[in-house]
Amino acid sequence: MVNKKTSPRVARKRNQARREILETARAVLKQRGPDALTLGAVAGELGMTKQAIYHYFPSKEALVRALVTALLDEEIEFLVHAVESEKDHAKILGTLIRAFYAHYADRLDAFRAVYCELQLLSPGAVVDAATLTEQIHPRTRRLFDMLEARISGSTRSAAKRRRNRQLAFTAWSSALGLMTIISVGDANDDPLAQPHDALLDTLCRVFDLAAS
Repeated sequence: MVNKKTSPRVARKRNQARREILETARAVLKQRGPDALTLGAVAGELGMTKQAIYHYFPSKEALVRALVTALLDEEIEFLVHAVESEKDHAKILGTLIRAFYAHYADRLDAFRAVYCELQLLSPGAVVDAATLTEQIHPRTRRLFDMLEARISGSTRSAAKRRRNRQLAFTAWSSALGLMTIISVGDANDDPLAQPHDALLDTLCRVFDLAAS
């Protein structure tokens, strides 16, 4: 039997439905927290049945992973644009750190979804290898490929390029660490004693100096 191809119109409708479900899931997460993010809650918000949601996402885990992937896409696009727009090569890593902060400072729900994904999943669930290798790694690799190229410039030395890539990863990890502390403080109504701008300035100076 020959499988019929999905028509462009049907594909567009399906993609639109998936986007609406993901947007609603994101709204539920932001307004009610991770414990409230269920297929039933999303279906209720959309006026759909839970069975209808299964047509697009077979489980809560599938929905969460799709949501995380969509949010990660937004992050990578934002960071890539910010770094590519920076003309001063000596400020590439500082720009990366500031852009990471700017992207998540007023969207801590999105930050928690991307970097605390496991708390959204069912007990015992893990991020499977296929998600990591097929969804997460290609996206982050794109960012670090671009950072390595921007920092290295015309450098052909494999050792220097490897060092620059490690430096870029460390800068990104430091920005992630700062946002994690800010997120924890926000969740516990215990803001940092140090102003965010001062912490950002320090991180940016350290990494811009290291990359010079």
